[in-house]
Amino acid sequence: MAWYGRRRTGEANPGAPAAIAGLVLAMLGFLAVQTSSAVRSGIDSSRASMDSTTANLAQFATAISSWSFGFGGGGDSEEIARLQRENLELQRYKELSETMVLRMQRYEELLNLVGETQAPALTARVVAEIRGPFAAAKIANAGQAEGVREGFAAVNANGLVGRVIRVGEHTSRILMVTDFNSRIPVMGQQSGDRALMVGDSETGARLVEPETPDQIVPGEIWVTSGDDGQLPLGIRVGRAVKQGEEWRIDLSIADGPVDFVRLAPPPDFAAPEAAPATDLDTAAPNPPTSLRSTDVPAEEAAEGAGGSAE
Repeated sequence: MAWYGRRRTGEANPGAPAAIAGLVLAMLGFLAVQTSSAVRSGIDSSRASMDSTTANLAQFATAISSWSFGFGGGGDSEEIARLQRENLELQRYKELSETMVLRMQRYEELLNLVGETQAPALTARVVAEIRGPFAAAKIANAGQAEGVREGFAAVNANGLVGRVIRVGEHTSRILMVTDFNSRIPVMGQQSGDRALMVGDSETGARLVEPETPDQIVPGEIWVTSGDDGQLPLGIRVGRAVKQGEEWRIDLSIADGPVDFVRLAPPPDFAAPEAAPATDLDTAAPNPPTSLRSTDVPAEEAAEGAGGSAE
């Protein structure tokens, strides 16, 4: 009570100035330590080592979490990286194809090349499948009422599916390229070789009578050649694979389901007989001139007879 009473009366505390002086000296010392180059270099090295340790611990924790949660993190990262690489590759192919299209258009204009006329195509959905030991066909929900005719090519995103062989009012029957009765002229994009692609039931198709089999490149892409005048030129059919002494085609339609098809008409080539005749074709050739006895005047004939008698 006596001490409390003295503080209440306003007497000065002798320890307060000493405490303030100590705090000031401590702050000055801390500033001096911070401004010292030797001390700062030691602190920086310690901080760097701590940063490295923290980064290693973070990586270890991430790996542990990815492993503990069903290995999901690593797989997703690899899948994303793969998709990014594929996206870049497809972007390069897209730019290259656009450049080639522009160049081809310039060449066609320069050479005055006559291209293949194509009528509008339509897209249909496959609603049924017919399969037997020697037959493979599909039914699409587009027919004569939608403008489909026999001979239309059926194509999907992967390549040639087949050809329309029968048309109903609102349906069409598509003969698959795997059918035994399918005969399609094709050619290799690299070798330029031409052959007949014959369906081989469910196993795919084979190349019959190639022109230059020694020039075929394994794995090269084969497309329709359009030599029959029924299918457009350049529809992808698959890749060439050699089995023993025989060349076969790994069909592109095996790469995905055949659910939607695009029905394209054959090239619109006019028959030569349908072209109107020109004046040169109708004009008769000049008859050959020949000197006959009836064309010689009578006087000249008599003189010739008299000369011969003499």
